[in-house]
This record gives sequence, structure tokens and C-alpha cells, in this order.
Amino acid sequence: MPKSREHGQGALYWVESRKMWRAVIDAGYDTETGNRLQKARMSKTKDGAVKKLNQMLRERDSIGVILDRSTRVSELAAAWLEDAAGRTKPKTITGYRSNVRAHIVPILGNRIAADLTPADVRRMHAAIRRRGVGDSTVASAHRTLVSLLEHARAERLISENVAAITPPRRGRGGTSRASLTREEARALLAAGDPRWTLALLTGLRSGEARALRWEEIDFDAGVASLSWSLTDATFAHGCGGSCGKKRAGNCPERRIELAPDLEWVPLEDRHVLVRPKNSRAREIPLTSGTIEQLRTLYRTQEGPNPHGLVWPRSNGSPKTNADDNGDLRAALTAAGVDRPDATTHWFRHSYVTLSEHAGIPWAAFSGVSGHGSTEASDPYRHVLTDEGRRAVESLAEWVGFGNRAPAVRDGEI
Repeated sequence: MPKSREHGQGALYWVESRKMWRAVIDAGYDTETGNRLQKARMSKTKDGAVKKLNQMLRERDSIGVILDRSTRVSELAAAWLEDAAGRTKPKTITGYRSNVRAHIVPILGNRIAADLTPADVRRMHAAIRRRGVGDSTVASAHRTLVSLLEHARAERLISENVAAITPPRRGRGGTSRASLTREEARALLAAGDPRWTLALLTGLRSGEARALRWEEIDFDAGVASLSWSLTDATFAHGCGGSCGKKRAGNCPERRIELAPDLEWVPLEDRHVLVRPKNSRAREIPLTSGTIEQLRTLYRTQEGPNPHGLVWPRSNGSPKTNADDNGDLRAALTAAGVDRPDATTHWFRHSYVTLSEHAGIPWAAFSGVSGHGSTEASDPYRHVLTDEGRRAVESLAEWVGFGNRAPAVRDGEI
């Protein structure tokens, strides 16, 4: 018989048929039948059963639910990915799947989700780093784990998102993202290409630039409407798996796989337009110089352009991110700027950094870049050595300090 305890504090008793101790606790009532619900856990020892009983009591009294201690991270991840696939963009779900498959499940898959600790999260970080990758890979896997566990917390499968309180430490650097200096930006602007002019002066994302269509530019009002972003969807088998092809892209009846609630516009192949990041459209102002460059491009643009894109490939198809990065590096080289590792994402960093060095308030430039908070802009801030030196020299001159520091170029020691 169960040992007598105070009402509501559960019970402990020996189960002879299983040769184990059983801890049992009331967990409320079934809303449909009115029957009492109970949760039970088994242990080989009485002390173990007492610990499990106390754990259930703490969970019931603190968060109002007794956590599931059977669901493993691998099972949780599979259910989460299925749920996320119905509401996220193609690039996002592809990244989630990749991180779950390559990092989260191999390292944490067998752990009970409700038992995860900060030590488990740090163990995952260390295991990923041992593969010889940089901070960006660790950070990407960590963000996926945070989203996974936040889903579990919302479903009341865990009490705390331990990944959210255990950020990865910076290890050895991978590919760095930087800002162009004022002089480098000036050299690129001198090329007169509206693609780079618009990116430098507005922080335009690559996907937004590649999705921009002529119909979204109002030359008279001097604004461009950023309502879409170009992305690559994934294919799914349309044959039900009967075609014998391993890759869904080779299926004769292939179809584009997109979340049913996602607003999108098909272009061609797997190139589709989706709403921009945070699903917020915005208007960006165009300077008179930018408008003139765009007018010139519009008048001189040749070749097919079935989608009306401002910057298509020569055959009229949408450009890829790799195309965009290659065009940027060629433009920088032609402008005499030696930045062989530059990517179009640098323009986000350059826009925030140069705007702040120019003394433009965050409230003014964030509306153009699409950052919703100062925290969102923080990763894009960089200290420019030359600009910082000019500020120091200006202050020294203002207070009457006459000695000027020797000039040092960015990156030199």
C-alpha cells in the first residue's frame, strides 16, 4: 500500500511484480471525463523514487505541469521541423534542417529534452569546434537549438530554454564580416553603378536587391518599395516517391516545397519571391544621383527580362547570391579596392558603420536598413581606424592640444 503522505504530496510504494519503487502524483483532472489524472515514475531504489517524486512536485507547483521525461532531443527535433516547415521561409527551414542533421542530433539527440543543462549546450559548442569550423557555424547551430528549445518550452515540454542562457564563447575566427572604410566606399561609389550605390547608401540586402523590379521604383517620388526578397525554394517529390530518383529535384513531377502560410511569387525554376526579413515591407529614399544612375540603367538595359528585374542575369533569369558576390568583388577590384573576401552582406555592416560615423541618428538610418531595435544594429557596428583618428584629432584641436598623431591606415599596427 502507498505510504501515507499529506494530501496532494503524492505517494511512494513498492511494485513487487517489477521489483521497483513507484512514485505517483496527482496531475489534475481530465477536462472531458472529469477523471483524476496521475503521473508516475519508477526507480530501482527508494531514494531514487523520492527524488523523482520531489522533482514532479516542484514542476507541478512551479510551472503548473509535470514535464515529459521520455521525449529525446532527436524526437523533439523531428516534430519541431515538421511544425516549422509549415510557417518558415525556404532558406530558414533549410538552415534548420542542416543544423539539426549535422550538429544537434549527432551530439544531443539521445538526451532527454527536459534534462538538458547548460553543460550540454557547451558540449555541443565544443564538439562543433573540434570539427575545425569557425564561430559562424557554432553560432548558427546555437540559434537553431535556441529556436528548437523555445518551441519545446512553449509546448510545456521543458521548463527552461537552457540554450538561451548559454551563448557560445568566441573561439578562433572563421570568415569575418567587415565594413568598407569611408575611402573604399567613396571609390566604389565613383564607379557609378546603381547596384552598389543603393547598397552603400541604404544597406540593401542581397535578396532584396535581386528581387527589386522596375515597377517598384517610383522615379518621380524618389523612392523604391522593398516588398520582396529573392530566395531559392527546395523541391519535393510530386510522385509520392515512385520515380526512383533520390534527389527530389530530378523527379519528373517535382514540386516546389513551401510553407502553406507563406506568401510567395514564383519566378522560374526554384527561384521565388518571399516577403523580406521580418515580413515587413519598407520604402527607401533615393538620392538624385541614385535616381539618375537607375534611369540610365533602365534606358540602356538590353536582353530578355521576363520578370522585370532591375538586376537580372544576361539571359533574364534571377541572379543568385553567388552571382551577386562575384559582381561585387569584380567591382571592388575595378575600383582599386583590395577586398577579395568581401560579400554583399558587408553592405549591411558598412551602412550602419558609416551612418554612425557620419553622425546620423539611429532613428533615422534604421528605418532605411529595416532594423527594428538598436540591438539589431549592434552586430553591424565597426570602428573605423581612420574615422576614429579624425574624431580624436578634432577633439584634440578643439581643446587646444596641438600635436597630431601620425596617420595610420585601417588594419595597420
